[in-house]
Amino acid sequence: MSLSGGGYRAAAFHLGALRLLDAVGLLPDVVGLSTVSGGTLTGLAWVTSQLEGKSFREFHAGYSGYLQRTNVIAEALTGLTSNRDHGSHAWASLIRSASDIYARPDFLGDRRLGAVLDSDRVQLKEAIFNTTEFHTGLDFRFRRSDRPGALLGNNGYRVPRSVGQHVRLADIAAASSCFPGGFEPLVFPQQFHWPQDYPLDTAKQELGPKFEGGLPLMDGGIYDNQGIDSLMLAYGASEPPPTLIISDVSTQSPRMYDVPENPTKRGWVTLDGVSWMAYGLFALTLASAAILAWRGFETASQGAWSPSDYFLYLIPGLMSAAAATALVWARARLNDVMALLKRQMDLDVWPSFKKLTVLEFAQMLVLRVTSMLAMTSQVFMKRVRGLVFSQLYQDRRFKDRRVSNLITALTVDRPHLFAKHPWLKPGPHLVALGTQACQMPTTLWFTQARQFTAVESAGAATLCFVLLRHLIDHHTGQFEAPGQPLNALYERLRQEWSVLNPQRPQPEDQQSVAA
Repeated sequence: MSLSGGGYRAAAFHLGALRLLDAVGLLPDVVGLSTVSGGTLTGLAWVTSQLEGKSFREFHAGYSGYLQRTNVIAEALTGLTSNRDHGSHAWASLIRSASDIYARPDFLGDRRLGAVLDSDRVQLKEAIFNTTEFHTGLDFRFRRSDRPGALLGNNGYRVPRSVGQHVRLADIAAASSCFPGGFEPLVFPQQFHWPQDYPLDTAKQELGPKFEGGLPLMDGGIYDNQGIDSLMLAYGASEPPPTLIISDVSTQSPRMYDVPENPTKRGWVTLDGVSWMAYGLFALTLASAAILAWRGFETASQGAWSPSDYFLYLIPGLMSAAAATALVWARARLNDVMALLKRQMDLDVWPSFKKLTVLEFAQMLVLRVTSMLAMTSQVFMKRVRGLVFSQLYQDRRFKDRRVSNLITALTVDRPHLFAKHPWLKPGPHLVALGTQACQMPTTLWFTQARQFTAVESAGAATLCFVLLRHLIDHHTGQFEAPGQPLNALYERLRQEWSVLNPQRPQPEDQQSVAA
């Protein structure tokens, strides 16, 4: 199985898919797992439940509760500057704070990758949790494998098993779900949490000089948001390979980006005007501070100083001086930016920029930021998804061995299929369920319990539907009659589907029931 990224939408949808596999008896047959971002949350939670010897029902109940009560962003913001010693040089980091949320006892705790690598309780022969490293732009994998010498990291940045076994699972979850724009990079190994008996310096010494400056890790979805590539590489030499179920919550939007509307008026205040106003304000604040200081000094020297004079002279004087200092600091930082642009572009941009109005400049910034976010979160990911799926569907070894569990599957009309198999057509309630799941935004929180219920239920119903389609389309003659190799699975899927998608009796059926 590959579990795509997509925040809590992905986490809940994949949980529903695992529930369906458990219901029809296929879950123990999952031998390989590749996860990305929100899929990594579910993948790590499931693997951790295996370490603890929990039944799937226990795992489902506990993890469902965690997703519904935990707002990762809100709680990470709350703890953004906590747990830092006074005078610490550690910078505030939202992704490190999120990692601490994942490390709470009700989720991953302080468990380390070594527990996954060495446990005989984990059923998976391959468990790959994907991130993207920003030095070479390649996939960076935290991996359990039954193959000797399986690679941790990637070819450019190899992580020895002796180091990898000490990596905290919560840090893997954070790195895999560290999407650009929402988080800053998580630097390996410097920003990972190491146990007391294996400190950071020991890890750096074993990793060697390549990791000396730190390796920035971000969302695995930047490289492959479906996690397909890792499994294709892992099972590249298998003949035949296992069947690959791709659980994917990517939604298709007809319009990826709309240009924000310009303000109705350009305004008349230019950046040059703002610059001169800042000079004027600096002169006024400096003069005010000087006058207040002088008058305060006169009052004090005359022996007429009273407590109210603190509010008449001292505090206003300090505030004026602080405002003047802030203006000087802001001007210095602006000069630094201009100097950087001049070095990079060999161009002085101020003569052109100063003629822009404030609203024009603000709109230029808005357009650049919003279009860049659309490019990274929509355009690039759509292109990469198309390339990865194309590679998979061109691989003859996976012919009849690929099942695409797409979140949109229940909402698509298939006239030819439904004409031949009317019982397979999703009813209006399932179409509405699939539509609601598709509309769930990519967040790390649920605002309402019904959001989780809809997406998780959609994951189970969609996988049941696509597995039945897969049997019908690719395994004719292997499931229709008792004794055939896939008949038992087919009957279990039909039973689940009859519960998920109860059929209304046809007119002739109603007459027979009445008789």
